[in-house]
This record gives sequence, C-alpha cells and structure tokens, in this order.
Amino acid sequence: MRPILWGTIWFVIGMMGWIVFSFIWGTGKGLGVEVPTSLTALVYFFGILFYLSLPVSIIAEIICWIRKKRE
Repeated sequence: MRPILWGTIWFVIGMMGWIVFSFIWGTGKGLGVEVPTSLTALVYFFGILFYLSLPVSIIAEIICWIRKKRE
C-alpha cells in the first residue's frame, strides 16, 4: 500500500483515539476525579499520532515519488 493510504489510516485511528480519551479525560476532570497519568499519556499519544500521521506520510510519498522518477 502507498504511504498516503497508511497515513490516512493512522490519521483516523489517532483522531478517534484522541476524541475518546480526551472525552474521558475531560469528563473526569470536570467531575473532580483525579485523572490517572496513563490516561493523560494516551491523550497525548493519540494527539501526536493524529497530528503527525499525514505530514509524515506525505513526506514518505514524496520520497517514493522521487525514487520512482530517478529510475
């Protein structure tokens, strides 16, 4: 599969994970419950995955395109 397709898949996974864990984290904070550090780490992990998946896949796609062009 092409890098842009993998990037789109990871983008959707990151987006859904970020939405779910941010909702859980925000609800816990709103209710005054102490939020575990592991939940905060999941919010950050999926946020970074959501944010960086497409730019990295676009760069990988450009690299593949340049390598094909040279052949």
